[in-house]
Amino acid sequence: MRKIQTLILLTAAVFLISSVFASRQSDAQTGRPDPVKKTTLTGQIAKSRHGYVIRSRRGNAPSEIFTIRNPVPKMLDDLVSSQKTVSIEVRIITGDNVKIEKIDGREYLHDGP
Repeated sequence: MRKIQTLILLTAAVFLISSVFASRQSDAQTGRPDPVKKTTLTGQIAKSRHGYVIRSRRGNAPSEIFTIRNPVPKMLDDLVSSQKTVSIEVRIITGDNVKIEKIDGREYLHDGP
């Protein structure tokens, strides 16, 4: 009797684990791209040793740093030197990496997609 219960429990566990892996695999195989994540940041453009960044601040919270992945120096250098706070529409690529789409409502002219 004990062996039968153990066998049934083991079979149920294997079935459960395999169904979880199968559902994850089918989600990956659908080929659906992740939805584009867009947001608007308010902050300053700054230059770091690795490129250009956005220092975004929300209320009294510490500032967040986002790395700009489509920098156009001729457009960003004026904002860096003026230290003006601007509204920036971005598309989030991964984590804190963003691509700028608009700055203060004006199209951001950049090369590539």
